[in-house]
This record gives sequence, C-alpha cells and structure tokens, in this order.
Amino acid sequence: MIKNDILRIFSGLSFRLFSDDAQETVKTPEIRLADEIREAHREWIRAQKYFQWVSDPELVDHAIFTEEAARKKYIYLLNKAKNQGISMEEQK
Repeated sequence: MIKNDILRIFSGLSFRLFSDDAQETVKTPEIRLADEIREAHREWIRAQKYFQWVSDPELVDHAIFTEEAARKKYIYLLNKAKNQGISMEEQK
C-alpha cells in the first residue's frame, strides 16, 4: 500500500519535472508570487478601465469597489514580496 503511494507520488513528480507541457512547469514560490503580482496588476488596470467605461449610476459603486479591491490586492502582494526580499526586477 505505502509502496504504491510512493511510486504514484514519484511518478507524478517526474511527470511534472520532465513534461514539455508549459502548464506543468515547476515554479519556485518566488516565481509564483511574481506571476500573482503581474496578474493582480492586470486586474487593477482592467478595473480602472471598467470604472472609466461605466456610465450607469447603479454600476458606479460596483466599479469603485472593484477598483479599490484590485488595488489593495496588488499592494498586498507587492508588500508580501518586499517582506520576503523578492524584487520584481529579478523576476522579469
């Protein structure tokens, strides 16, 4: 039972390590955080554009909250990287 579990784990790891599939590449925590930061920045930009585009008064509040949430997420992730000593310049 344990032997089969160990073989299954190693099989999965070796597949991920040696796979040609870009989705299966192994990423360090630093690279994953840098990817999250870039995605959070894109979300913030999209939220800003949404706010500029919205004209319906009922959607303005939603646009404001969406933009503010995206901004806070981006700042949070930047601070997390800073506290971990990760520079975004190194991750480009």
